[in-house]
Amino acid sequence: MKALLDFIPLIAFFVTARQSGILAAAGALLIATIVVYAIHFVRQKGKFDKQQWVVLILTILFCGGTLLLRDDIYLRWKSPIINGIFALTLIVSAAINKPLMQLAMKDVFSLTMSGWKKLTIAWGLFFAFMGFLHYITAFTMSDEAWINFKTYGWIPIMLVFVIAQFAVLKKHLNPALTDKSAK
Repeated sequence: MKALLDFIPLIAFFVTARQSGILAAAGALLIATIVVYAIHFVRQKGKFDKQQWVVLILTILFCGGTLLLRDDIYLRWKSPIINGIFALTLIVSAAINKPLMQLAMKDVFSLTMSGWKKLTIAWGLFFAFMGFLHYITAFTMSDEAWINFKTYGWIPIMLVFVIAQFAVLKKHLNPALTDKSAK
């Protein structure tokens, strides 16, 4: 349910951008994000994880800046910066021997510390790559290409990355998880 809710702001952005332009889409994205995060806040009993805070605050800042200054440059920077923050956070966490992917995926995979660090670095590099792609589409391509990539172009890339990871890591699935699915 959470993942489906998180697509609502993207749909609002895409539909509004097509019908009314980028500035209106920034408003739709901002409003939809606030509504969806209010729902998350209630469902999560008044708590957000750090990733949710980063996305919410940066969406408010970049969409708000876009609307207040009537310049879409701020909205164009949103995705490269969010992906950059995630990339840097993951890579630093692996470097200091506190790989964040271990916290997120410990119930799914059973890995050594070296494995967790490699997985965390892989995700960090993935987010760096996505930040680069968002930057390229935002600043070197047409508005239509940028809107399309921002709305749904990144999804197949993410799916391929996640499927490839599960293919590589399937032998490391947590035994408790595979025992539950066999029952």
